[in-house]
Amino acid sequence: MTFTDTQLIAWLQAWFWPMVRIGGVLATAPVLGGRVVPVRIRVVLMVLLTMVIAPLLPAAPYLETFKAEWWLEVGQQLLIGIAMGFVLMIVFEAVVLAGELISYGMGLSFAQLVDPLRGAGTPVVGQLLMVMATLLFLSVGGHLRLIEALAVSFQTLPVGGAGLDAEAFSMLARWGSNLFVGGVQIALPVMIALLLVNLAFGVMSRSAPALSALSVGFPIALGAGLVLLSYSLPTLAAVLNHMLDQAFTLIGELFRSKAGV
Repeated sequence: MTFTDTQLIAWLQAWFWPMVRIGGVLATAPVLGGRVVPVRIRVVLMVLLTMVIAPLLPAAPYLETFKAEWWLEVGQQLLIGIAMGFVLMIVFEAVVLAGELISYGMGLSFAQLVDPLRGAGTPVVGQLLMVMATLLFLSVGGHLRLIEALAVSFQTLPVGGAGLDAEAFSMLARWGSNLFVGGVQIALPVMIALLLVNLAFGVMSRSAPALSALSVGFPIALGAGLVLLSYSLPTLAAVLNHMLDQAFTLIGELFRSKAGV
């Protein structure tokens, strides 16, 4: 039995195209693609997902290697994967924004830690909320829903198809506004309560100037913030679940609209 170069390249491309899209997802998606996950683990996960998904896909069109059309298809598949990861990344960035807003009210805006999931400085409250959001994401099966959406995307938006158009990018841009909406929804109850605490202490400091804002006000704001934060965790779970449902709905709409479903 003999094989031609064209047959071998077509067989390799049948595995290569899914790997490119999966790599784009793992490069941007939270938790699975976090900086805390070693590159070797992500590469192994990418290969394993490719081995599971690729045999189930329809035959991809043959493209001559390293030609213009081949590079355009590589960019298109990578862009599709990055778009999927971007949708979920907005959800977790909203949690970080909520932590920053709460930190300002508690007086902890100066306390910064390096977030291993994002590779950037995050207030300690944002770090706590990010850990809680990660645990909630895993507990509700968000990683499984992401893998399922990735597998379905190859059916509704196959390799060699039209790809994402201007309407899809417009939907992604509008989805970016949920970063601020979700962050405010999570932080608003604590922010309002801390505002009332700070106003009360301001009235006390005016009536009793001997009270030091630094020695008395900071412990009060910090203690009140921690208590309020413990009571606001159900709000975090509710908002996160709602945003995750919206995110996966948006991913489905992006691919169904391109497939004409």
